[in-house]
Amino acid sequence: MSKISEDAFSAGWLDGLEYELWENLDRSMSSYCKHIIPHEELEQLRFLSDKCGCWIIFDNDHEETALDLESWEKKFNEKMRTI
Repeated sequence: MSKISEDAFSAGWLDGLEYELWENLDRSMSSYCKHIIPHEELEQLRFLSDKCGCWIIFDNDHEETALDLESWEKKFNEKMRTI
């Protein structure tokens, strides 16, 4: 995830990255802003999140943090309702 952020913006973790990438997976999109994400990288994200049962979020206190998929989906849906 941070590699995609780095490739797109030269930033280790751009604010909201976890939401944008999850939305890409959900909609089978292959871009992050103007950066084209290779299909293989999206497939790897899906595979790893499914295998681990979690999604990585950025927490200001702990930086990159694994969150179980059930909690992540609730957090994602709450965020999408506020946009």
